[in-house]
Amino acid sequence: MGVCLNRLLHCLFSRVAGQNEIVVIPKPKQKPICTQSVEITKEQKQVQPRPSFSRSSRGSVSTISPSSRGSVSTTSRGSVSTTSRGSIKSDHFIEADASSISARSDTSVDSLIFDPSFGVIRPDLYPKRDAVLQQSSVERGFGRLHLRLKYDFRTSDVVVHLIEAQDLPAFSSAEREEVFGDPYVRICIIPEVDERIRQSSVKRRTANPFYNEYFKFPVTYDDIRDKLLLFHVYDYDKFSRHKALGEVQVDLSKVDVSNSVEMWCDIQKHQKMSGDRGELLLSLSYLPTAERLTVVLMKAKDLRVSSTTPSSDPYVRVTLMVEGKKVKRKKTSVQRNTVNPVWNEALSFNVPAEVLPKVSLDCCIIDHDLIGHGEYVGRCLLGPERQGSEAAHWNDMMQNHRKSMAMWQHLHR
Repeated sequence: MGVCLNRLLHCLFSRVAGQNEIVVIPKPKQKPICTQSVEITKEQKQVQPRPSFSRSSRGSVSTISPSSRGSVSTTSRGSVSTTSRGSIKSDHFIEADASSISARSDTSVDSLIFDPSFGVIRPDLYPKRDAVLQQSSVERGFGRLHLRLKYDFRTSDVVVHLIEAQDLPAFSSAEREEVFGDPYVRICIIPEVDERIRQSSVKRRTANPFYNEYFKFPVTYDDIRDKLLLFHVYDYDKFSRHKALGEVQVDLSKVDVSNSVEMWCDIQKHQKMSGDRGELLLSLSYLPTAERLTVVLMKAKDLRVSSTTPSSDPYVRVTLMVEGKKVKRKKTSVQRNTVNPVWNEALSFNVPAEVLPKVSLDCCIIDHDLIGHGEYVGRCLLGPERQGSEAAHWNDMMQNHRKSMAMWQHLHR
């Protein structure tokens, strides 16, 4: 091997010498050592990052492979950029990503512009503390009513929250003991907005009933100023007309119901008619086989007494008349010191069937007096020739033999 190399060098020097030229023979190249190097391209001008695997928001994944001596990254919405020795990018996916972002932003803007509730002022979103109002009256002693008023802008209703009543008046019984009634409240609005009757539940034997009940009246907010709320407090009576304990009037033009308003109102006395002398509850029945007419005197209420005495001792005197002539007279027992007496006594008269159409009854209430005659309180006349409720009561008895027909009758002079 060395001999061959020397001969080759000798031939080269001899040829060069003949031409008077000097040639430099380069050294033989050594085999390159296998090493890994990081290349930087002119277009990229940045050091390639180390191989990594990361996961970003919305499921985006970026991956760099060292074997390809480049980088491959995958971003959200499918955008892909690839770099291998030179910088090569895919613009198609980038444009798609930008269009999707602009579409989302346009949708959100349109939803704000065309939302019908956007920009509408709603007073119910700015609540204030409940205002407490006191509505007083000159006359005291009939109790108080506790309620809350508010206007519901979503349903366009006036909401009445009936909370409770306090210090309702009691009644005196025959044993001179105070007896509490069975109060309930009936609510209406004037002018009326519908035909519904709004009434609370009945609370038994109490002067301080707690209701906690809600009632709604469909009224537009602009029409509230023309309305008047009425609260009528009654004492429930199973067998008769209910007794009015008092009333409360609330003028809505003077109350701001856009926010919740709590009110304490004094109950005013129920105004009776000037000619009202009280009422009498009685029943009539006729038994044809026995030819017997029976009158049951149950009770009376709100009897008018003279100014000199605070109470009375009433009893009922029933007179049977035939064609206007007095035939027979009977009376009940005396109830002491009360204007709301209870008798529950039956008075019977023998009346033939052919005489019954000519009969009439005179029921008179008298205040008993130990000395002299009693004081006249009031009366009611029942018969076929009467008018109004007195005639209706008699006709019901004539059409329903063997049945007891009860009805309240107003007393008059």
